[in-house]
Amino acid sequence: MTQPEPPHALDVTFLLHAAELLHRDPQVDDYGPLYAAAARVDARAMERDIYGSLHLKAAALLQTLAKLPCLEHSNEAFAWHATEAYLILNERRLDYPPKAAVALVRDTASGELGLPRIARQLRDWTTA
Repeated sequence: MTQPEPPHALDVTFLLHAAELLHRDPQVDDYGPLYAAAARVDARAMERDIYGSLHLKAAALLQTLAKLPCLEHSNEAFAWHATEAYLILNERRLDYPPKAAVALVRDTASGELGLPRIARQLRDWTTA
């Protein structure tokens, strides 16, 4: 069963702004992953969201950006920052140990974690 759309959909402008906030403002090397991430998060099939919860959408965002580098540097930091910002935009806050977040991003980038486990971890860290 799908849940209602989050109050704020994801777009490339949002992701570009998130990238600008990173240390040393990395330049975009490849816009394709940004468009892919935005499309994947909001994808629908047969009139239903493919990712039926906000945490699955956030997991899809993290996975796409972690596995498809698009910036000249700081891609893993960007993947995490964009995911956390997307959740905050949708009124969810995370409380997490920083080392555990780094491990989550690295395990996601390596393909060790699938969407359900990523989403579960994000949900477990959600405080609001």
